[in-house]
Amino acid sequence: MLLTNLNNIDDVFDRFFKTEPYIRNFTTAGSHNIEHDDDGATLTMNVPGYNKKLIDVSVDGEHLVIEGKSNSGNLDGFTRKFNLGDSVDVDGIEATVVDGVITLSLPYLEEVKPKKLQ
Repeated sequence: MLLTNLNNIDDVFDRFFKTEPYIRNFTTAGSHNIEHDDDGATLTMNVPGYNKKLIDVSVDGEHLVIEGKSNSGNLDGFTRKFNLGDSVDVDGIEATVVDGVITLSLPYLEEVKPKKLQ
């Protein structure tokens, strides 16, 4: 009887906290790190199982959008958005994908880079 009640509780929680598959699989792709220096920022994000053919990087307004396409295998699609603000030189963004990690170089605009006094 107790086991049946616990199963019912699980059902109640599952229905109440219903999540879409892309939310449940968040840990598959998306853990990231951002490092800053005087010239810009470097964003690295884990995308295990994805290669450059399955990833699209775009800029939508002030957002950097990284999308992983689903395939016929075990990969679900994902989308991550990062706020760029107005300090990144959008035309200078570069991306590479190596061994399940995407690395994006996000250079700052010249006018927002720190100036060194002579």
